[in-house]
Parts: sequence; structure tokens; C-alpha cells
Amino acid sequence: MSGKERDRKGPPLIVAASVCWSIGGLCIKFIPWGAMSIIGLRSLIAALVFILIRRSVKIAFTRGNILAAVSLSLTMTLFVFANKLTTAAAAILLQFSSPIFIILMHLFFYRKKPRLSELAAVLVTLCGMVLFFLDRLEAGSVLGNLLAIASGVAFAGVFVCNRRADTQPEQAQLLGFLLNAAVGVPFAFFEVTADPVSWGFLLLLGTVQVGLAYYLFSAGIKTTPALLACLITALEPVLNPLWVALATGEVPGRFAAAGGAVIVITVVVYNIWAEKKSLAT
Repeated sequence: MSGKERDRKGPPLIVAASVCWSIGGLCIKFIPWGAMSIIGLRSLIAALVFILIRRSVKIAFTRGNILAAVSLSLTMTLFVFANKLTTAAAAILLQFSSPIFIILMHLFFYRKKPRLSELAAVLVTLCGMVLFFLDRLEAGSVLGNLLAIASGVAFAGVFVCNRRADTQPEQAQLLGFLLNAAVGVPFAFFEVTADPVSWGFLLLLGTVQVGLAYYLFSAGIKTTPALLACLITALEPVLNPLWVALATGEVPGRFAAAGGAVIVITVVVYNIWAEKKSLAT
């Protein structure tokens, strides 16, 4: 198989992963259990799926793998809590601000000064976030929005840490799943019921939305440029609230919808511009 053929296989895998990720908000809305129970059981199922697909439980405890695993663990945990406290649209759209935090992480940790275009993208995205907090002023939604932003910071850490030379993405992801399972599963003994609908959505979360999705992502990111991969994942914040709206009627308010549009458009336009500039140079 030629290098070009391998490269062409990467983006479709990222597309498939984004579609799988997009069902997360819908599934979480239909599970009445606490966030920690969902996090633990979903991660346990995802770890088993990951092990079956990889046919390996090997994990090297390098600094890169540990940092990437902790970032993934925090991303998943904060996202579930955010979905419980705010709308699915707010949770995923605010999490999608992660590329902006990647720029800031490069500045603070690697002393890589941002370009003027990057600063502009940060400022516009911040304006989009402000619109979310103008939409609802209830304590729950404000806390949920803050947790969604924190999830975006953690997700940025996933991208940054997976670029380290001492990180093996598949190993780091499995370690992240196991961390969440170890912390969250004990909560399940106190509140999980035998409701078949809830278990059905939980299995969907663990097998498809996390296990299969992250396997597809780890396979696709190997042959997909980071900027292009980030651009493709814009499918997730578009589809996530759509599935929830169709199934439950939950729709974001005007300010939140406007803020989400600002964030998605800013990230997409910035990535297109950066990709073109990279090709030109």
C-alpha cells in the first residue's frame, strides 16, 4: 500500500470517529444515574472494547502516556458532568473551543508565541463563550458551561500530549479508560438500577461513542494532519445537539446558538486558513 493510499484512509476514519462521538449528549440525557456511575461504567465497557479490538493490554507508563491518559480522563469526566448541568449543545460546543486552548498551551508550556491570526481566533472564541453565559443565568447552567469549558481545556491537553515523542495514543487512551473505570465504577453500586433502557444507552456509550470512536480516531490520526483532523471533528458539535433536539426537543437559546456558531465557524475558518498557509510554505 502506497503512502498516498494510507493518507487517504486517515480522514474517513476521523469522520467515522466524529459521528460516533456525536451520540454522547443524547445517550447521557437518557441515563438517569449520577455522572460518576456513567463515567465509570462507560469507561469500563470502552476499555474492554478497546482491548478486544487491539488484542493487547500493553501499556508503557511513560510520562507522555500518563499525561495523555489524565487529559483524556478529565475530558470524559468533565463532559459528562457538563451534560448533566447544561444543554447538550452548550456542553459540546464549549468543549469544541479546545483548539484555542492548544494555542494557549503552546504559549505557556513551550514558549511558542502565537501569531496575530491565532490571537484573533482566541479573542473571537472568547466572545462566543460569553454569549453562552448571556443565554441562561441559572446556577446549574453556569456551572455546566464552566465545566464544558474545562472539558475543552482537558481535550486540548489530549491533542498536545499525544504529540509527544514518548506517547503511544492507543496505550494512553486505554490507560485513561481504566483510570475512569477505577474511580467511577464504585459509585455504580449505590445508584444503578436494572432499567433496560438506561443499560442500552450505556452500552451504546461504552461500545460505540467511546470504545469504537477512540479506536477509529487513534488509527486515523496517524495519517491525518493535526489541523485537518481538528477541522473534521467539527462534525461532532454540529451533530451532537441535532440528535438531542430530534429526540428530546432540547434546543439551545438564541444567545447560546449564536455563541456556538461563533465558536464552530472561528475554529473551522482558522484551520482552513492555517492548512492553506502550511501548504503554501
